[in-house]
Amino acid sequence: MSEAAAFDEGIEYPTSDGRPVAETPLHYRRLADAAHALTTFFDSRPDAYVGVNMLVYDEPGNPRRHLSPDIFIAFGVEDRYRDIYKLWQERCPSFILEVTSKTTRREDERKRSRYARWGVEEYFMYDPRAEYMNPALQGFVLVGGTYRPIVPSVLPNGATGLRSRSLGLCLWLDGDELRFHNPETGEDLRTVREETARAEAESARAEVERARAEVERARAETEAAYRRKLEAEVAELKEQLRDP
Repeated sequence: MSEAAAFDEGIEYPTSDGRPVAETPLHYRRLADAAHALTTFFDSRPDAYVGVNMLVYDEPGNPRRHLSPDIFIAFGVEDRYRDIYKLWQERCPSFILEVTSKTTRREDERKRSRYARWGVEEYFMYDPRAEYMNPALQGFVLVGGTYRPIVPSVLPNGATGLRSRSLGLCLWLDGDELRFHNPETGEDLRTVREETARAEAESARAEVERARAEVERARAETEAAYRRKLEAEVAELKEQLRDP
C-alpha cells in the first residue's frame, strides 16, 4: 500500500461543501453553457476529463483540504464518473475556469496561489456581470511557478480574446457571454440553447422532408391511377373497334 493510500484508509471525503453551484441564475447559465460546450468538445477523448463544481482534494488524509473549481479539465486520466477528485490519485488539471462575482472575488483570487502550487497550467476567470473585473475575461499561464497574464489577441473569427494552449481553443466574450472558438473548424462551440435550437431546426427540416415525400407519393399514386384509367379506356376502345 502506498503512503498516500495509507492516509486514505477509513477516511470519508465529502462530495459537497454545501455551497450553491452558482451565485445567481445568470452565473449558473453561463457556467452551464461553458460546461456543456467543453464536455461536448472533449466527449470523444477517453483521456480527457471535464469536472464541474467538483471537490478537488490535494492532501491525503485531510478531508478539509479541498477546493471546488467551477470547471477543470485534466488530460491523461480516464474519462469516467467520479464523485470527487484526489490529486494524489489523478493528474493535476491543466485548465481551470472560475465564473466569478463580486461576492466570490476574494476566494477566487486566493485560489490562484493554490492552483499554482498544484501546477495547473492555465487559470481563467470570467465575471459575467463585469462587477469588478476589467476586462471581464482574464487568463493566466503558469511560468516558473507563477501565473502570468495571457495577452489578448485577435482570434481567427476576428474577435479579440484569449488563446488556451492546453485546450487548443480560444476564449472570447460575445457581449457578456463567454464563448469558446475552435480555430481548426472556424466555429464556436455551441451552447445548450444553440444545441436545442439546432435539434429543433433539424426536426423541423425532417418533418418538411417527410411531408414533401408524402406529397410526392400521393402525386405518383394519382398519376399511376390516371395512367391505368387511360390504358383501360384505350383498351376498351380497341376492343370495340375489333367488334364487327
